[in-house]
Amino acid sequence: MFLLPNPLKLEMKEGAFFLDRRCEIVLNTSCDFKDMETARLLKKEIESVTGFNILINRAFAEKPLNNILLKRCSNKQEIYGEKEGYKIIINEDGIEICAGDNAGLFYGVQTLRQVIRQNAAELPALIIEDKPYFKNRGFYHDVTRGKVPTLETLKELVDRASFYKINHLELYIEHSFAFKNLSEIWMDKDPLTAEEILELDEYCIKRHVELVPSLSTFGHLYELLTSRSYAHLCELEVDMNKPYSWMDRMRHHTLDVSNEESIKIIEDMLAEFVPLFSSKKFNICCDETFDLGKGKNSHKLEQLGSGRLYVDFLNKVIKAMYKYDKEVMFWGDIILKHPEYLSEISKDVTCLNWGYHAGVTEDDTRTVAESGLPQYVCPSVTGWNRMMNEMDNAFINIIKMVEYGKKYNAVGVLNTDWGDFGHVNLFGNSMPGMIFAASLTWNPEGEKDIEIADEAISTLEYGKDSKGMMKLLRELSRQQPFHWSFLTFWKERELHESEYIAPWMERVRNIDHIAVTKAYHKAVELEKELIKIAKDVSLDRRIDMEEFIISAEGVVIMEALFLAIKKYSFGFEEVELVMEPKALATKIEYWLADYCNLWRKRNKESELQRIKETFIYVTNFLRDIK
Repeated sequence: MFLLPNPLKLEMKEGAFFLDRRCEIVLNTSCDFKDMETARLLKKEIESVTGFNILINRAFAEKPLNNILLKRCSNKQEIYGEKEGYKIIINEDGIEICAGDNAGLFYGVQTLRQVIRQNAAELPALIIEDKPYFKNRGFYHDVTRGKVPTLETLKELVDRASFYKINHLELYIEHSFAFKNLSEIWMDKDPLTAEEILELDEYCIKRHVELVPSLSTFGHLYELLTSRSYAHLCELEVDMNKPYSWMDRMRHHTLDVSNEESIKIIEDMLAEFVPLFSSKKFNICCDETFDLGKGKNSHKLEQLGSGRLYVDFLNKVIKAMYKYDKEVMFWGDIILKHPEYLSEISKDVTCLNWGYHAGVTEDDTRTVAESGLPQYVCPSVTGWNRMMNEMDNAFINIIKMVEYGKKYNAVGVLNTDWGDFGHVNLFGNSMPGMIFAASLTWNPEGEKDIEIADEAISTLEYGKDSKGMMKLLRELSRQQPFHWSFLTFWKERELHESEYIAPWMERVRNIDHIAVTKAYHKAVELEKELIKIAKDVSLDRRIDMEEFIISAEGVVIMEALFLAIKKYSFGFEEVELVMEPKALATKIEYWLADYCNLWRKRNKESELQRIKETFIYVTNFLRDIK
């Protein structure tokens, strides 16, 4: 039997408890109405697995009598009496879940749901005592870089995250909120509305998830700083006639720190955004300010240095947040390049220390710890610019960052899911990485054997008959020597100054076409295997299964496309194609239609057109080959 996260203590016993139709979920009188939603989730799980529509009741009962008893316990000397802790006892008489607070009872039920999901009506006798290691266990989801999920999808994300005991959710926003006075920047992006955020926050509270606001307030402000009303606030001069570019959007557009209007527009955005969230936390971002001091403030850069320019404006934004009595968080990448300024940041501000690669070291985590700032360590599910997440990198990265967080007493872990260059990666592909990080964030000594973790994720997330799912997805993730970012570099090769684009083009040019050919054939096999096991996937994960299959076909067409690019764009005549160019163009067009339909199942239209434009460019290239 698999449990994710692994409980702190698990003791298997002899015997079993048999659920039947007369069994009830009984809320002890120590429970309150906040626990009713927890009971409903358990009721729904039992009905889904067994078909039994059992009743919910409330009574003075202290022991289970052929039922499932949920109750509060006040024994603070035991781990299950602590905040978010719980105890489960299953024996022949019934099931008892005891917890010190609402959240602990909720998490005990999530563990019981996993037991039921694997054992149906015959539940093995056991005792579990459990509590979390990290107080803050977060997931960060990009809703700005081209894709805006529907409210229903965001609620689904909350359900899936809380099932694995995640209690902190952030949505990355630059322009994808409908600010009242900024329609110019969101009018064609299908932004989230105030009402949607309020409803999502309410939904999160019921599942013991803190919806923490996250808003770009310094760098990464492309839509704001290319608008006609606010382009004058950009550090660099803005060319309004320049064609749209994903690369340009990612690497430029930092506020002019010398213009007083810059902090004023941020203050106006905060005044509208802050009241929508019940959370006491607020992430002001302030990351990747690539252009700082390279344009209008070049003279100040020479006088003061980029570290000084950065920390002074950072502190202005922090000061703007203080009047709302919020616990401020910010990304640490820039300040860690200038650690001498860490001492100038208030010690009640939290540094979000990110590192997204398997080779990440503990150096930055140690530096932040030595500064006295509280920190979250922030790994990633490595999905950006990929048809399928790069799972080998993600899982090793997660293991390391959680270890560093434990070693240096981080106050939390925030696992990130970014969508650079249009967010071509589909929702379901990021779920395995989210689950793996959730498991280790609750229990850092939990399952780190990746093969076993893969089997556990396959079983719990996709159904007990789908144990091989993760093995296929992981193998598919390895078949991407040519991926979306490389395609973007190639497509935009004439839009950027040569000294910037030339190294990227050389990298694309030198991708091994033999390796790409092997990856293509392997991806074709894996797509077939995914189609074969689709029938075994649980009904509530069928959209995920569609996404896996369309992603596999996406890997196939990307690798086939590269061979044509290398042969006809870079002039490598020796390259052998796996598909005739016009036939490949047709395949891409049919795939794109399926991809767009699937996108719309979980997302607003948002910026899907930009992804379509890339593939139209590609199919035109293929059809023009003589």
